[in-house]
Amino acid sequence: MEMGLNSDQFDLIRAGSKTIEIRLNDDKRRSLQVGDVITFRNVVDETLRLDKRVKSLRQFATFAELYSQYSPISVGSAPTADVAQMVADTYTIYTPEQEQRWGVVAIEI
Repeated sequence: MEMGLNSDQFDLIRAGSKTIEIRLNDDKRRSLQVGDVITFRNVVDETLRLDKRVKSLRQFATFAELYSQYSPISVGSAPTADVAQMVADTYTIYTPEQEQRWGVVAIEI
């Protein structure tokens, strides 16, 4: 499976500090299984790619529930970010309606 990432998040995964990728639990993500390899593609420089193996998958109803279970650094946020700020940042990518429809998944890589 391939997933696009903004440069900052791509770099954090490459550096090893971001170990949890957050996504809607849509049909594409529901097909993921532990052991699968995800190819992350930098959406700014599409020649940059990174393969990571799925270690675990955890489903949550909301981003707030998910973020309360992980450190900010592990999900690619600033070390001092709180759950409300991380949710607000995520809502610039996904809508609350999408969150309600699909739920969310934490993909440990």
